[in-house]
Amino acid sequence: MRTTIFCLLLSLCFCVSFGQAQPISLDLSGHSPFKFYQNTNIKVSNTFEINLYDLTVTKPSLSKEILSVSEFISGESFELAFSKVGVYEICFSKQRNEARTCLKLDVLKRITA
Repeated sequence: MRTTIFCLLLSLCFCVSFGQAQPISLDLSGHSPFKFYQNTNIKVSNTFEINLYDLTVTKPSLSKEILSVSEFISGESFELAFSKVGVYEICFSKQRNEARTCLKLDVLKRITA
């Protein structure tokens, strides 16, 4: 699964890194939107004790699906970074074919001195 995610993210011009990353726990849905600077590594983790289903990363303003994982195993994680500013969403469901929970990600322009 990690190899598939890695190849998909690279083909969509997103950076995948295995270094230090800012974590996002999917069980913090009440705390979104999460704010990150562009090209910041983000580690998305399934901290639930159950598998999650139909996880997607989208850019709603473009109706564009960036990443899709049919089953996200408990304890698994992946890392990504967004090269373009804007609002993104990570959505998932706790059971197959049920209502989805969505987290908003606000990717901000990195200002360099």
